[in-house]
Amino acid sequence: MQNMNLTKLSDRIKFIRESQKISKKEFARRLEISAAYISELESGQKTTISGLLAKMIQYEFAINREWLLEGKGTPFIIESNNAGQIVKTEDTSVNNLSKFESLLSEISATYINLPIEKLDSALTRDFTHLNKLLGVDLCILYTRKTEADRFYPTQYFAEDPVSMAFILNWLKNNPGISEKTYPYVFAKWNRGEPTQLLTNKGLKAMDKEIQTLQMLGVKSALSIPIRFSGSVVGALNVSIMQRYQTWPEDMISRLRLFGEVFINAIMRKEAEEKLQKALSEIKKLKERFEADYLYLSEEIKDEYNFEGIVGKSEALKKILVKVKQVGPTDATVLILGETGTGKGLIARAIHDSSSRSNRPLIQVNCAALAPTLIESELFGHEKGSFTGATTRRLGRFETAKGTTLFLDEIGDLPLELQAKLLRVLEEGEFERVGGNSTIHTDIRLIAATSRNLEEDVKEGRFRSDLWYRLNIFPIFVPPLRERIDDIPLLIEHFVEKYQKWARKKFKSIPLKTINAFNDYDWPGNIRELSNIVERAVITSHDGTLKLEIPLSYKKSSYGGEDLKYIIENIEREKILKALQESNWVIKGKNGAAQRLGYTPSTLRYRVSKLEIRRPESS
Repeated sequence: MQNMNLTKLSDRIKFIRESQKISKKEFARRLEISAAYISELESGQKTTISGLLAKMIQYEFAINREWLLEGKGTPFIIESNNAGQIVKTEDTSVNNLSKFESLLSEISATYINLPIEKLDSALTRDFTHLNKLLGVDLCILYTRKTEADRFYPTQYFAEDPVSMAFILNWLKNNPGISEKTYPYVFAKWNRGEPTQLLTNKGLKAMDKEIQTLQMLGVKSALSIPIRFSGSVVGALNVSIMQRYQTWPEDMISRLRLFGEVFINAIMRKEAEEKLQKALSEIKKLKERFEADYLYLSEEIKDEYNFEGIVGKSEALKKILVKVKQVGPTDATVLILGETGTGKGLIARAIHDSSSRSNRPLIQVNCAALAPTLIESELFGHEKGSFTGATTRRLGRFETAKGTTLFLDEIGDLPLELQAKLLRVLEEGEFERVGGNSTIHTDIRLIAATSRNLEEDVKEGRFRSDLWYRLNIFPIFVPPLRERIDDIPLLIEHFVEKYQKWARKKFKSIPLKTINAFNDYDWPGNIRELSNIVERAVITSHDGTLKLEIPLSYKKSSYGGEDLKYIIENIEREKILKALQESNWVIKGKNGAAQRLGYTPSTLRYRVSKLEIRRPESS
């Protein structure tokens, strides 16, 4: 007979019976001892237990006798190997059931409102806790990818990543589990049944699974399928490297709850990610639509109005092509052309198409400032650096840091400042007037001039090194007399602009006047045309705009009537060719108007004016 603490003995017997999920009567029957005796033992009425009873409990329920009688060691001594030897195993659930319940409750509460961006770190943390509580070497959570009908490891934790590097590397190279690779486990997963695998024994059906576990050095493995919305969507796997062990049903049911919490969180994350992906796709479609809209708008601008640039002439199109080429870069641009041709609009178009367009374009007109003030305007000055400098002032090069600086009429920049400007362009640094500290800046420079800088360089009025530094990407803006096709569109543009300001509405413009404008020399270019239209809007009253031909009107000095005749013949041949190619169709897709870049009404007018007739055979 064995004496012991009967209270503890009672707890141990209750644990054995409850872990096997059998009644007191069945427990007693299997031990061939009366139920009354067992009840007396559990209640503490009996003070001794026979060695026979202890031995029967040991063999019937694979219980460690020392644990039963003295509370030493581990409870279960289950499983025998192929040689018939008893293999000691541990069931870490014995003293940890309350800890499992506590951890499960804590994890369940954590994942209810957990933001998806924190899910991965939470899974890593909780897998660590679960792994340590189980006393196993590796925990893996598999999730099912429906499209491939395979299970892939979503989360795993290794107790000792260094010693288990071989397994972790194998997982990366063999991520998926399918019916073909592991038919036994896969079939049980599909049925929702847990699988316990011991590499010292197994059925023939388990051959592939056992061989893989043996190759990886795993002795015991448990795999529990997890359901979500009625389907098996994942599995929780635990592996032990050092011992053979099986898990009782109550532990499996608890682990299944852990898996369900994890899988539910992952499914919620995937659902939110799909939603975010769908929203991202919608955003991309929206951006694509906006891009297409912007592209179409740009196409319209190319023909009529590119950020205030109006026209459809070939000369203007070539300029806009250059704008699109150089705009996205940080290259220095030099815009050349007569006064009033719209060089400032070209500079703005370049800035608007650059990566610096989120900042405003900073402009300085070098011709509008006195030579004594230009240096201060560009580079700034320190307090007291000259008479009237009562405070420190930042120059335009500091203000324009990170954006574009447009220096108009750079040909008027004094020689002594040209060297300082060259230094800024070459080294990105300068000093304020009256200052000693070097200031660094980051600007994209666009310069413009109506002067012939090459002649100025030859005559010593402009530094040759600065000229070469500015002349990286020159753009020549032609005068209005070389953009005759743009005059009608420019008139319409300025009428629209000024009639709003004057609160008037004009329905028509005399074609005779527009035609006469084509022969005018336009020394003031677009600025002069703008002034004429503005004056006409002010003086006209009856809805018909009365444009006055300038007093300095004269026939073109570039060939007179002969040049006009040549131009008309060239235009006639171009229109005739387009009409023949379109089978004399003016309007619509691939019509002559589209080929020429004219509106149908404009083309009909030019056909009539040039007296183009369709051959009868056509």
